[in-house]
Amino acid sequence: MALDLNSKLWLDALLAEELERYDPDAARSRLPSEVSSSSPGTPDLAPAARVLVARSMRHRRLDAAPADAADTFAETVRAHIGLALDLALLRGEPFVRADRRAEIAAFFAAAVGEADLAVAVEPQRPGGASDRAVARALRAAGDALALRFEPPGDPAGGLPLYPGTVAVFRRHLARVAMGYLRRGRLDEEALARHAEFAERELVFLAEALAGLDAAAAAPGDRARLVRGRQLTRLGLSRRALREVRRAVQAPRPAAQLAAAAPERIRSFLLEQLLLAQLRARLGAEPAGRYVDAFVEGGRIEAQTLVGAQVEAAAQHGDHQVWFEAFGDGVPHEWQRLADEWEEVADHMVERVSAAVTENLDAVVTEIRETGELGQLLARAAAGHALTREEKKKVKSQLLDLAKAVPALAIFAAPGGMLLLPLLAKLLPFNVLPGAWDKDAPKVRAAAREAGRRKRRPEPAG
Repeated sequence: MALDLNSKLWLDALLAEELERYDPDAARSRLPSEVSSSSPGTPDLAPAARVLVARSMRHRRLDAAPADAADTFAETVRAHIGLALDLALLRGEPFVRADRRAEIAAFFAAAVGEADLAVAVEPQRPGGASDRAVARALRAAGDALALRFEPPGDPAGGLPLYPGTVAVFRRHLARVAMGYLRRGRLDEEALARHAEFAERELVFLAEALAGLDAAAAAPGDRARLVRGRQLTRLGLSRRALREVRRAVQAPRPAAQLAAAAPERIRSFLLEQLLLAQLRARLGAEPAGRYVDAFVEGGRIEAQTLVGAQVEAAAQHGDHQVWFEAFGDGVPHEWQRLADEWEEVADHMVERVSAAVTENLDAVVTEIRETGELGQLLARAAAGHALTREEKKKVKSQLLDLAKAVPALAIFAAPGGMLLLPLLAKLLPFNVLPGAWDKDAPKVRAAAREAGRRKRRPEPAG
């Protein structure tokens, strides 16, 4: 349906449409194996929520995102709803549409700061939630979502905040849902803690991105004005808004900021810094030095760095650019490639991330031995078409890498060539040689430990 944001009932209508077409069995079949294999009703949903939030942020389409801003915004909200439905599915209870509607209305209201409205629509309260209370919660949540996230994207001259703010909201929504699913009710003290933590994430996010941007170039008067308007869209309390304005005006050095950030959000901030680099096409210097300083100041491990690089690449919607840079470009292959990528995107991202983090030593060795590969991939990432000879070199060296790292061998098999350009996009070549060569012993030690953990038997029971 077409999304009518002028209607106060737009979120209610969108939720009704999603619930109408929701199929619990089909949804269960789409869950990642590490999530779906857990027992129904598991009390600890946090690991599953992390996986589901990460998957929900990835860009799966090979072609460009929808040109219509309203459609893009609607897809973002649908993904919020999908996350809430998947978490409820893991509880193992029968799907009851009225209960899901009330629960999701409560989750959304809580995540936009309307705790009173959220508590008023709990389906488990005596007598259940009234339809009027559910409608009120959805109307308030819809107004807040439109103010914060519509139109989607960031204004010219502004900070690259939008992907991170969507992720913070989704993480907040997941925490609210997990608390409810764990207790069977909403706890107002817990809701206050979740809201405060989300505000901290947003303040650190804005400061980190401002620091990254300032490392590349000092903002002008117009940029400062645009950023001021961006910050008012974050839905922060007055205290947090004053804090974030000061932080964006004078961001701390990267190492100091990373050390000050709660450990739970450092990898998220790193992921957003890497994504911002990709979206703004910021060069390795000096923005790269800012990211390196953040990694060092936060004492971020090699595996965490690789995971953040792969996730940033997966979230950046330039898949088609990479294929065009060194793919074959055969017209009749495009649709097949698009279909295959959308089908295997999550599996590929998770496989590449695991393969690289668990085989660091082998990957680093192969990259050192094929020094030209990093340069060619950097050119492709910058949007430059490679020559026929360069394409042959890239594909040959990527196949050598896939053969050297058994977990990536699927891409050396027949048909794997079609997706090799997208595999290349996900591999963190741009950072591995420079950042890790200077600390090779640490990388090798991390690789050996990852291998030991992989081979270590699981404890009984």
